[in-house]
Amino acid sequence: MTGFMEDGRRYVSAAGLRMRGWTGPLVFRLLGPPDRLSVDPRARAAPPLRLYRVERVEAAERRAEFLTERAPRVRGPEEPP
Repeated sequence: MTGFMEDGRRYVSAAGLRMRGWTGPLVFRLLGPPDRLSVDPRARAAPPLRLYRVERVEAAERRAEFLTERAPRVRGPEEPP
């Protein structure tokens, strides 16, 4: 899982979650508020990035609720079809 490294922990952004099949309602129900807000390194004037700890994301992805309600996974540009 690609993501961000801050304060010695690995995080995934809301955009990264969408690529993994997360929907807005699922994020709200299973993860709740983000673990960290951070400046977007590509656009400092953009709203803060919502970051979620990888450990929490992976645990939530094993739950039956996520497995039955997730959206189809979107492949990244570097992944083969």
